[in-house]
Amino acid sequence: MSKTIYNSKYQALVQELANERIRLNISQGELATQVGLNQSDISKIEKFERRLDVLEFALLLKALRITENSRLQAIVSEFTGVPHG
Repeated sequence: MSKTIYNSKYQALVQELANERIRLNISQGELATQVGLNQSDISKIEKFERRLDVLEFALLLKALRITENSRLQAIVSEFTGVPHG
């Protein structure tokens, strides 16, 4: 099995997270501060140079306001296979 960082489903999720960050007008530095990472970590995640771990994923979702964002909820639901709602 190849590394998950190269999985198309994983890359599509990370791209959607980056798109959402941009849509919300949150800089990589601001997001990094909110989740306890460095700006370079966010950049590496978005460029598929560093894998996002599950705890970081949860913090990113909170920072990207998933509770009030039905589009992001649907993306995460599709990725995980767990229905939202």
